[in-house]
Amino acid sequence: MYDWDVIAQGFSGILQTKPLILMTVAVIASSIFAAMPGVGSSTLLAMSLPYAMTLQPMECIALLFGITIISNTANTFPSVLIAVPGGAGSQATIVDGHPMARKGEANRAFGAAYMSSLLGGLIGGAVFLAALPIVTPLVLLLGSPELLMLVLWGLSAVGILSGNTPIKGLMAAAFGLGLALIGTETRTGIERFTFGDYYLWDGIHVAIIGLGLFGVPELIDLSVRRSSISQTGTLGSGLWQGVKDTFKNWWLVIRCSIIGVWIGILPGLGSSVADWFAYAHAAQTEKNTENFGKGDVRGVIAPESSNNAKEGGALIPTMFFGIPGSTSMALVLVAFAAVGIVPGEPMISGSKHLIFAMIAVVVLSNILATGLSMGLANTFAKVSILPYYIIVPMTLIFTIAAAYGVNFTYADLVALVGMSFVGFFMRRYGWPRPPVLVAVVLGPQLQTYLWLSVDRYFLDWMLFPGVIVIFLVIVGTIFLPMWKNRKSAKMSMDYYLEEDQPKMQSLGGVVFTLLFLAAMIYALASALVWPPRASLDVFFVTGVGIFLAVLQLSVDGWRYWRNPGAADAPVTGSKVTRYYFEAAGWIAAILALIVLLGFHISFLIVPVAYCRIYGGGWRLALTLGVIAEAILIGLFDTVISVVWPNPLLLPDLYLWVESLFG
Repeated sequence: MYDWDVIAQGFSGILQTKPLILMTVAVIASSIFAAMPGVGSSTLLAMSLPYAMTLQPMECIALLFGITIISNTANTFPSVLIAVPGGAGSQATIVDGHPMARKGEANRAFGAAYMSSLLGGLIGGAVFLAALPIVTPLVLLLGSPELLMLVLWGLSAVGILSGNTPIKGLMAAAFGLGLALIGTETRTGIERFTFGDYYLWDGIHVAIIGLGLFGVPELIDLSVRRSSISQTGTLGSGLWQGVKDTFKNWWLVIRCSIIGVWIGILPGLGSSVADWFAYAHAAQTEKNTENFGKGDVRGVIAPESSNNAKEGGALIPTMFFGIPGSTSMALVLVAFAAVGIVPGEPMISGSKHLIFAMIAVVVLSNILATGLSMGLANTFAKVSILPYYIIVPMTLIFTIAAAYGVNFTYADLVALVGMSFVGFFMRRYGWPRPPVLVAVVLGPQLQTYLWLSVDRYFLDWMLFPGVIVIFLVIVGTIFLPMWKNRKSAKMSMDYYLEEDQPKMQSLGGVVFTLLFLAAMIYALASALVWPPRASLDVFFVTGVGIFLAVLQLSVDGWRYWRNPGAADAPVTGSKVTRYYFEAAGWIAAILALIVLLGFHISFLIVPVAYCRIYGGGWRLALTLGVIAEAILIGLFDTVISVVWPNPLLLPDLYLWVESLFG
């Protein structure tokens, strides 16, 4: 039964002035970031983590849920207008949304997308609320062996379904677990893979990993594309027609919302598959589907219903089990831990009002985001088609500043560059990146549950009924999709690569796998001299990683043996390689400017220089520089209170500025 006093406490906590303001600002900012092609709300979420960790619990919930819950609403703009997904959850929307825009029905597509997103979000919140009486006693019955298997289920689920190469997906999860091993082992105090550097004693912060794997590679590729694709300045008529279409297809909305909730509940899956599941369901079950892929409004309603509903479903494993139901929820858990919000039994027993506060944010943020998107459709459309020489420099400098704000050291920037390098090549060679981030967050839990299970029960826990049941689910999670893909041709759509982009090279993929294998062997050899408390989880992670790497190399060798000519040849006469080097040069130049001249001068110079070099006028360039400087002072200096380092060439600059304004 529900305790109405607890419900009232949760809702009233969010309806206070500061939480409401934070939620409103978060929804607006998330909508803007999501509307930018190639950027998305994940960058904003990673940038907001340092500030969110300084807030009170209610305020932290309002800010982070305001960003994440509606992250799949405004990303409809670039998907429909320019056939570039604003985020992982909007990929399937392109299939029918963009043809509708070409036919002059962009506004109709927007109306259907926003209303179905609203309904899907509300259904997801309702399912989360309804699950409380059912899930609460289940959580209290689970021990460390069952929780360990749930963690493995989440990792296997996100690895197997987050890309077209399931073995690489599982290897990516193993790589993330390997990153989570870096740092001081809490039970023994042994430094694992720190190479004598104190910066790594606490491991690599998840915010830096997220920015490196997702933010920077997206900006590099956007700069390589050099695109302002859409020439659509107006959206046509039909916004309310799209709303009517949504209610006309109410049963499709409910079905696809339930699919989204189900995907969200499966630990670790996230939005990268929910929209495709819903689209495939609609295409297979609806009548008269001959127009699917040609501009059928149902092809927009189905994925948009699911991608917001899955956020409500993702709350169930995240809040009840501490297992992130999506990549965004993985980042949210980090901030929650910093402000004292502990998922699982502690929340259910002593902080249940926070659960209802989350439900309140789910409802309010979806309503606000829908109204905002529908009311400002033309404005957002113009934002989504801004030229790359505005989006790239502005987002890149704030990504770098956000990374520095984690520990306030240049080592953060070195770690950001390293993770960006990894993220770039993972994208280039077809390695799914979400499993890495999810595994980094789940890594400490896996280490704890594995040791507790072995310490308490040795190997007897493997025969527990709950463990066996979850193991069978894991087996089904891994092999059922592979079996289905062999029986039917899988839909393969890639809206990311331009025609002159280099194809994924088979040799490069093999080299990447060999590097992964070498890292796993090195980690295994290092752990041989450590005591069992420090080496048990290392043996587990490296054992799985080595097995998967050998399996992937065997598959690559078998494919080459069957068809040696199938390997993609390099693209000749392409400018892409030069563009990649230019992008890398800009990143290096920005970092050099920061070290030599400081953040403030760099924030003024970089947008102006980038905009002018790539075609922007002086007025626009200077405006960008002033805006960047204003945001740096208003957000990082005032709100976050970042302590900036003294630049080498102007060591007294910040002391002078502080005395001037102090």
